[in-house]
Amino acid sequence: MTLYELREKYYFHDSNIEKVDFDADKKILTLEIEFCFWWQPWHEKNKPSNGLIRLTFEEVSLFEYDDYIADRIFSDELDSEILKGELDEEGNLVFFSVETSDFSDDDEDIYWQLKINAANVEVEELERYNL
Repeated sequence: MTLYELREKYYFHDSNIEKVDFDADKKILTLEIEFCFWWQPWHEKNKPSNGLIRLTFEEVSLFEYDDYIADRIFSDELDSEILKGELDEEGNLVFFSVETSDFSDDDEDIYWQLKINAANVEVEELERYNL
């Protein structure tokens, strides 16, 4: 699916980015997200409300993130809540995220962005569970 189709079908608020992997040579980016199925208009109430999904972006032409998370973007320490995911004027998918004061020296929340442009993206459901 295109980035536009992804943005139209999935609502990412309150989901958490758990893992990031980028293969620059193959131009493939994967994000594992602890996902809020219960936010989705297509969610079935008898199914678990949360779960893990993997987004695989192919033919990635842009992958940018704020310097603040540079030392943690590819580690298990990233775990950050997504405030929103939207397309910017250039057609890039932008995740606006927040880290709680636990990660900050001055007890303030820190906000950052992750920008992605790719030819297409695949969504794979890995598991579902209730919190």
